Amino acid sequence: MATRRTAVLAATTLLAGWSIGAGTALGANAEIRVETSPPAVAGELRFEGLPAGAVSLAEDGTGLLSAEVGAGSHVSSLAWMDPALVDAGYRLVEITCDDMASARSSHGDSMQGTATFEVEEGETVACIFRLAIASACTCPREGTWRVDNHPGSMACTGAMSMTMPLAPSKSRGKLSVNDGCTRIVAAGMSEDEADLDMALQPDCSWLGTVGGSQDGIPMTITFRWNVESEERITGNLESTVSQQGMTCRMSRTYQLDFAD
Repeated sequence: MATRRTAVLAATTLLAGWSIGAGTALGANAEIRVETSPPAVAGELRFEGLPAGAVSLAEDGTGLLSAEVGAGSHVSSLAWMDPALVDAGYRLVEITCDDMASARSSHGDSMQGTATFEVEEGETVACIFRLAIASACTCPREGTWRVDNHPGSMACTGAMSMTMPLAPSKSRGKLSVNDGCTRIVAAGMSEDEADLDMALQPDCSWLGTVGGSQDGIPMTITFRWNVESEERITGNLESTVSQQGMTCRMSRTYQLDFAD
């Protein structure tokens, strides 16, 4: 599972919406995006504050609510969830916003069901409300895990053909699991590896990607996990990249075991 020089890709108590410090000029946008896991094929949610209104889920389990706003701070709250969604077991597990690099970052509070939009003039800020069913899939334990990287290879074809072995290795790192067990962050799996953000898939597998390099070749690496039990995970990584007339494919399998 180790790579080199990887970069970080990195219901509830409801409050009435409010906004402060908003400028009078518009030209900025605040967006609420709803995602459901597994995808809910129908349902509606209602939000108060700014943005405010109803969101009807599409067939892929997503929805969108957008409002033109003035520069400043705006708050929107999840005020109502379709009883059909509640009865199916969906609940709000996470709120994330996409402007973390801004001087004043927007943020969500899943316990309160609110998103605070810190919007600059001309900026569009999106906050994602993620709903999930309490997982029927096996959830791994939080804590320290041992990583056993099996032998792998990088095979290149094109202008020059070559195969480079990936030596087996062992390391240790920590797994953190979010509320609802829909996302896992694997940290410190090696000294030069970024945190790996894994998302639960409808088939109970897990998927995550990071950017990185191998022997000077930049690539995006895809990680797949199968949680065999609370204390064992098996998986594989792979990447295909084309550069300077060559196409290279890297792959290896690995196993994670709970340590403490």
